[in-house]
Amino acid sequence: MWRDDTAKNRRMGIALLSLATLMFCMLDSTVKWLLASIPLMELVWMRFASHALISMVLLVPHYRWSLFQVRNWRLQALRAFLLGTMTLCNFWSIQYLQLTETASILFSSPLIVAAISHFWMKQRLGRNQWLAIAAGFIGVLIVVRPSSDVVHPAIFLMVLNAFLFALFGLLTRHLSATENPGAMQWYSAVGATLMLTPTAFTDFTWPPNIWHWVLILSTGLWGSIGHYLWARAHQYAPSAVLAPFGYQQLLYMALAGWLVFGDVPPAAVFVGGLIIVGSGLYLLWEQHQKPSTP
Repeated sequence: MWRDDTAKNRRMGIALLSLATLMFCMLDSTVKWLLASIPLMELVWMRFASHALISMVLLVPHYRWSLFQVRNWRLQALRAFLLGTMTLCNFWSIQYLQLTETASILFSSPLIVAAISHFWMKQRLGRNQWLAIAAGFIGVLIVVRPSSDVVHPAIFLMVLNAFLFALFGLLTRHLSATENPGAMQWYSAVGATLMLTPTAFTDFTWPPNIWHWVLILSTGLWGSIGHYLWARAHQYAPSAVLAPFGYQQLLYMALAGWLVFGDVPPAAVFVGGLIIVGSGLYLLWEQHQKPSTP
């Protein structure tokens, strides 16, 4: 299902990925607000249940029966498990951390992908690339601030989440070559819903008003659109082209944190985040030398 690697398709992929990052920012901002009144496990479950329902309604008219057809059930199940676990880690962490903190740590995932590609896929990395990876992880340490007296365990959970996100991105890239993006995101949502169902109703709290219900349903909308656009983007353009544009989500997170929650990130988050982004961009520039065809 790959598109030809042309300048036009690359631009389309970049546009789709940019919209996806905005959707993910809307998702995290909405969830952070809702967690003040809705239990974590219940909210994660409702996020995926609404995601699965909204995806089916929106995608069936386009994909029809192909929405329910996949070629590799095992990898689809693994992708659903990773998505459910990542979302649980992320939602728990954003209760205690600023949005820019979670985003900065998560954006170390391209560095992790590079390291995994070297040791697992035998893709050779040069000295400058290793230096970029090392600098990126120094940036993570600056964001984490391990010498501080105010380190919250959620910081370290987000570091784990960055590793899971790296694996999730590699798996999505692999499946995008043979699976349609509608089926990928629908089955991921259904699988995560089933995985979380046993824990969703142990402390169920009925949402207090219609506004809460609207916001809960919107988490499924932001998630379904975001993951669909993300998968589609990877069919239009290579990861090395798309990855730098994912960093714009950090700007959205900073703006949402300030406007909605009044959060002003500490200087360490800005410094560490810039180092992480700069390292990732340099690494991608080093790895991506293939010119686009007109």
